[in-house]
Amino acid sequence: MSEGRKTYDPTTWKPGRLDLILSVVITLSLPPLAGWLYDKKGALIPMLIYYGLAWGLVKLRRGVIGYRTPMPEKPPVWFYINVAVIIIALAFAYMSPIKVENPWLPGVVLTALLWAPANASSEQILWLYIFDSWDLYPRERRIGYRIVGLLLFAAFVGMIHAMFWTKFLQVARPDTVFGALFVLATAISGFLHIPVWRRSGQMVFTFLPHFLLNLGPLLWTGYSILPYLWK
Repeated sequence: MSEGRKTYDPTTWKPGRLDLILSVVITLSLPPLAGWLYDKKGALIPMLIYYGLAWGLVKLRRGVIGYRTPMPEKPPVWFYINVAVIIIALAFAYMSPIKVENPWLPGVVLTALLWAPANASSEQILWLYIFDSWDLYPRERRIGYRIVGLLLFAAFVGMIHAMFWTKFLQVARPDTVFGALFVLATAISGFLHIPVWRRSGQMVFTFLPHFLLNLGPLLWTGYSILPYLWK
């Protein structure tokens, strides 16, 4: 609850045993499946599966996605912390970029207008479902369930990037200090979505920093996702 205005409390959701099972299955199977499908057909099919699970499964199981919940009077402080982390991450990426030699401007623009907001609005829906399924399952909070939820959250985010995104989406050189710091900062940002969601009950506040992360590197790398969508 925020003072003076009724907002959505994410902790009111009560996951069932099915959610525990689904969260584990998704964590262990979706990243390798996405990577395999990319090798066979390109990025479009695995992205549709990924985003479809985020919007469809989470709506079915939780009943709420989080974008149409009441807006709090002001963003939580964790939102500003996350934005600051993203700005730092973008600075690291800018100092160690992977630039496209001959960028195709229409492809860059379409990537910015279509993929950047689609990805930024979708990914953390599924990430938070995985964590919430375990953290909120016991009637009384238990540290063991929270730890499992955090481990699954970290495992899924790490594997989906390692097995899928890094095959075609590279904007900072991973073999440099700034590239490594970029990865570290984005990992920290991923975890910050948890307190932002819990404090606000509004997915918009997870979308905005993620959108900045998706959009920023396009401005100086000339990256376009279009060539990788289909093989």
